[in-house]
Amino acid sequence: MSHYSFSSQYYETLKQFQKNINTPLEEVRRNKKNFIPTISDTCIVDEVKLDEKYVIKSKEYLVDKLKIYEDVIDEKWQDLDNNGLYGEWIKVKDMKDARRVVLYLFGGGFCYGSTGACRSLTCKIAETAECPVFAINYRLSPEYQFPAQLCDALAAYLYLTNPGPEAGFDPFNPRQIIFSGSSAGGGLAVATALFLRDADLPLPSGLVLWSAWVDLTGSMPSCLDPEMDKTDYLPAALSIIKFKSLASEFHERAKLLEEKIKQGNPKVVGHPSFTKVPRFMLHCANEALAIPYVSPMLAESLGNLPPILCQVGGGERLLDSSILFSFRASEPNKFQVPKYATMNFVNSRFKKPTEVILEVYDELCHSFQRMLPDKIIEFSIKRSCDFIKNHTLNEHISDEADSKSLQGNHKTITAIAISPHCEIRELDEKYLECLNWENIGVVPEIEV
Repeated sequence: MSHYSFSSQYYETLKQFQKNINTPLEEVRRNKKNFIPTISDTCIVDEVKLDEKYVIKSKEYLVDKLKIYEDVIDEKWQDLDNNGLYGEWIKVKDMKDARRVVLYLFGGGFCYGSTGACRSLTCKIAETAECPVFAINYRLSPEYQFPAQLCDALAAYLYLTNPGPEAGFDPFNPRQIIFSGSSAGGGLAVATALFLRDADLPLPSGLVLWSAWVDLTGSMPSCLDPEMDKTDYLPAALSIIKFKSLASEFHERAKLLEEKIKQGNPKVVGHPSFTKVPRFMLHCANEALAIPYVSPMLAESLGNLPPILCQVGGGERLLDSSILFSFRASEPNKFQVPKYATMNFVNSRFKKPTEVILEVYDELCHSFQRMLPDKIIEFSIKRSCDFIKNHTLNEHISDEADSKSLQGNHKTITAIAISPHCEIRELDEKYLECLNWENIGVVPEIEV
């Protein structure tokens, strides 16, 4: 499979992911619910239920800002889950207050996953970054489609920055907070930061992204590259859950939304390719794919965001979208793509380059940090936690100093490749070919 000598455990885990990828959604959820990994003896887990006020406040922000997209959104997202919004704190025993925190968002295509299932990762972050981690159990699709997940992530941020007395902790300064997430959780981390930026709300101190899903159109070349079959477990068509396995309620709601869209004749930014294929995402209708909080890679501008560490496997299907996303964020004036989503860039308020560290891990698969322990995986997590430590609040650094650091000849992107032997080099030209791709944000023909 590879000329590199990855551990045998890595390959066995990869094969297991490949075997399970087309498992019906109900079974995947059942298996995830029954599998809660053991965590280190050094960590403790504290499950909490957030007061409803955080979700209500988040909903108020979203209703105002998302009004222009309402014709293509399933309105059920506004129905609060009767069970409430739950999260959990992962803390290292006897650790002194580090005054920084990681808000972690799990992956799973927005349709499965939980804070419990990712405890081995959140525990590792807490230990290595020497800070508490707060993970949120956001609502899942297709029962709750976009923007329910964004609403819950924003509610978690409000909980951290403006907790009530019932929360039991002092407010965190936004510059003490790092957003982190894997796969769909990584995309949600970016979407939440974009929303905060657009709503003129305080931004976190940085983003740590692992194989972030930032292009739900599946438009980049690596998505359909047959060579990726050798190194990744994601299928060529990223509609990873077959619709026929879903309850009839989803199909009924999808049909209602389809009729609503037809009657509304929405003017949402998009591409003709969106409606040439049947609906292929549980998360949203095709017409919503270019909404920046759905596909952050397609946002009109990715400037004015907090510093980003973007890690991606060199053998995964989301490789190209992570690379393009990183360069678009770091050079918003240069990479104004796709054309249909950047028609008003000249008037954008967000042209300040975002500082980005892009790390491509040769031949590794999607969300490789979830694999069994391996030298290169430990290396990746260590670099992520160093970023967390280095990008949280330093009292002597002012916003003015941050602004000046991006002026002049300051380099706004550091793009490197990392071998399985943990050797670092400049990013190979082969990885940069996707920057010239002509069909960015164009949905390929997909069989569902």
